[in-house]
Amino acid sequence: MLKYILTNIGLVLGLVIGVPFLFIFLLSAINRSTKQQIANQFGTGGQIGFGFLGIMIHEASHLLMALVFGHHVDQFRLVRFPTAENSTLGYVHHTWNKRNLYQNMGNLFIGVAPIFGCCLSILFLAKFTIPEVYQSLISSTQQSFSQVSFMMPTFNWLPMVIFLVVAANICIGGFDLSSADFDNSKQGFWQAVIFLILVTLIISITPLQDDLLAVLSHFTMIVIVISLFNLVISVIMNLIFRFI
Repeated sequence: MLKYILTNIGLVLGLVIGVPFLFIFLLSAINRSTKQQIANQFGTGGQIGFGFLGIMIHEASHLLMALVFGHHVDQFRLVRFPTAENSTLGYVHHTWNKRNLYQNMGNLFIGVAPIFGCCLSILFLAKFTIPEVYQSLISSTQQSFSQVSFMMPTFNWLPMVIFLVVAANICIGGFDLSSADFDNSKQGFWQAVIFLILVTLIISITPLQDDLLAVLSHFTMIVIVISLFNLVISVIMNLIFRFI
């Protein structure tokens, strides 16, 4: 029984935290490199031109999750032009009750929210500009880990070009998590882990455990497919700015 419970805990932590955070670090590292290349070639202000949509979605994601977890938002700017004194492109300043478990745990999700906000934004962008590709992505999320595959459908080039231009702007400006974002996430990390362990312990001794693992497997497949899609776009943008 103990071995079974420990296995469930490992699966839950791996699927809910391990897999998403792997893509979070990859997407953040690649797009941070892209932003640095843009800053080197076009100046700090160039990051606004090439990534203003992503910057706004990045900060809006922080803001939304701060409100969801009951934090007090002191002030925010979705986008701002950097200066020599302050290179910040946007910010959300918030405070919380450190004795409140829910608000403390929220720091994890507030810190990494831009990754999910940008992924969802690009997914909805695909839905309206290249619906054929969108449908293929959604179909891929319905498959099992061992059967997952993606076939690029036929599409019109003009909507595809529009999609790539807008998606590139979101990737460049939105996926780069700052050191402050990661530091903020760390403050809620262990609370989230403890919460997941407790929930898994309770569910492991009920008939709901199979349903839980099925839901988590589907959630993980969605994260993998959408993240890989955004990872490909991010790598392409990085290569373009690396060689221009």
